[in-house]
Amino acid sequence: MKKNIMTTVVLVFMLLTLPLTLSAAEYQHKLEEKDITFAWTIQGDEIHVQLSAKTEGWVAVGFDPIDAMEGANIIIGAVKDGKVKIEDHFGDRKRGHSSDEELGGKNDVKNPVGTEEKGITTVSFTIPLNSGDKYDKPIPADGKGKVMLAYGAGKDSFTNRHPFNVVYEINLKTGESKKVK
Repeated sequence: MKKNIMTTVVLVFMLLTLPLTLSAAEYQHKLEEKDITFAWTIQGDEIHVQLSAKTEGWVAVGFDPIDAMEGANIIIGAVKDGKVKIEDHFGDRKRGHSSDEELGGKNDVKNPVGTEEKGITTVSFTIPLNSGDKYDKPIPADGKGKVMLAYGAGKDSFTNRHPFNVVYEINLKTGESKKVK
């Protein structure tokens, strides 16, 4: 009886954490650009994301920027001493961003996971496509939207500038993408 209960508990746990344990190969779509990989799966009203970059600093994705970083829903993550830290930020100026919580919003990141091994930082998380937070624009599940990718150089501080960033126009549902900048 105890063995059956334990087996059931383990199976339920595995089913509930499945989006957390996806590897880049298991995501529906993947975009690779100069030492950074953005992999994602849209499931219901959420997007599951994995970011990986050749850095011991932070990695970030920004959805729907207007001008440089301005207006973007930015998710930024780092791993320090084996502990992952992922925050929800808003591009509140052309060349900068602040955490949603500092601005009066909320951190909508769920299921944060991360590793830093052999000079590669990898984070994965889930966010809602439409959080309702005034500092998060709805992420289009279908149709084209802009996505920016960036990573920091060797420091886990989210205020550390990035040596690399790129912007793509992406249809998140189909994976079709075109480099914009």
